[in-house]
Amino acid sequence: MIIYFSEELDNYAITQLKDECIKLIEKEKPAALCFDFRDVTFVDSTGIGFLLARYKQCQKLGIAMSVANLSKNNRALFAMSGIFQLIREERNEGNYE
Repeated sequence: MIIYFSEELDNYAITQLKDECIKLIEKEKPAALCFDFRDVTFVDSTGIGFLLARYKQCQKLGIAMSVANLSKNNRALFAMSGIFQLIREERNEGNYE
């Protein structure tokens, strides 16, 4: 399963999509889940927290989770946060489908 984000992944955006995303993961229980950041221009700490919470949700359900198509700035932010120690980055589009 691939979940696409667009524009900003900040407190406002997370508030809008959090519950729907949680329910979708619980309902579908895919073998693998990738969050695609192709169209994301900005991520703040709320976005990082959202990903970590989804990581915990996926771990409980036995779902492999990854992120893909990070911009240079978002990749640097993720690296500084240490998130790549938990969540794999897909570097080549299509590997996660």
